[in-house]
Amino acid sequence: MRLKHSVYITWAKRQAAARYNLANSGILGCEAGDLPLEPGDVALNGPDSDGYLPLRQAIAAKYGAREEQVVLAQGTSFANFLACATVLEPGDEALVEQPVYEPLLSTIRFLGAGVKRFARRLEDGFSLDPDEVRRRMTRRTKLIVLTSPHNPSGVPAEPATLAEVGAIAAQAGARVLVDEVYRDILFEEAPPSAVHAGERFIATSSLTKSYGLSGLRCGWILCDAATAERMRRLNDVMGVAGPMPAESLSLAAFRRLPALEARSRAIVEPNARLVREFLAGHGDLLECVVPSRSIVVFPRLRRAGSSDRLHDRLRTRDTSIVPGRFFESPRHFRLGFAVRTEDVAEGLRRLSKTLRED
Repeated sequence: MRLKHSVYITWAKRQAAARYNLANSGILGCEAGDLPLEPGDVALNGPDSDGYLPLRQAIAAKYGAREEQVVLAQGTSFANFLACATVLEPGDEALVEQPVYEPLLSTIRFLGAGVKRFARRLEDGFSLDPDEVRRRMTRRTKLIVLTSPHNPSGVPAEPATLAEVGAIAAQAGARVLVDEVYRDILFEEAPPSAVHAGERFIATSSLTKSYGLSGLRCGWILCDAATAERMRRLNDVMGVAGPMPAESLSLAAFRRLPALEARSRAIVEPNARLVREFLAGHGDLLECVVPSRSIVVFPRLRRAGSSDRLHDRLRTRDTSIVPGRFFESPRHFRLGFAVRTEDVAEGLRRLSKTLRED
């Protein structure tokens, strides 16, 4: 029987929350006052059979695409599902980075496709190695799957490297799916969306991780117009149409994106300084690649074979991290730092105490 759930998402929903939540991987959720509304910003019903057109136009304008290249979806997770379901057939093969965001694996396996892997190693700074991607390709490979910035390490792929991967995919008649849900947290350092890396690319994202608007479930896919139309038609047998109130509110959010970006920056920058100081002070216990901009890092324990014990002991101190086993890397853990600065500081203090006691 095929797996019909995501082990990680079930854990995240039921067990990740804590007073000092360093398992959280998105910007602290917005309050109502963070998104001031004007009359007419919320519509109960409207013409959104293929996604609310003004919202698709706003997304297209933000990422330099055309409106016909935009497919709306409920969050990046459903965007990834829709992209994979459009490209893959049972018996096809997807070539997936390792470590990877687990729901991507669950999706591909649920669709009846095979999974092969290529590594992103701490020793290599979690960079992409196009030569390894090339070696792992088979005649069944129809989709190369990666995240940029990388989930869990936060390391972005270089545009030239993505282009190289795109050329490999083109030679094999495959596509490249890039989950870029953390892209906008790079602010002015953000590269162009992966949709501009070549015609083989499919990019997914949302307003969740970088803007603190998970409640809107505003996700999207950017790809060539013909593939986008296939995705919209596939969605006719899934979601059919999006929720109009959420789509109209999402449009209001796009109108206020500069203010939301400023809010995210005000959260990220002091917290990132705390995490850099913490990691510098624990080099005897942890190995870690620290990206110039990120809201997650993926440290590796130097003296233990698993982070499960660390996780369990932290839970007794009202603090959470994500154990590395959810990323097939048991010596690691994912450390998020996009909540309130005082909570990050206290969570790191408790993490330090627990690490030093082991």
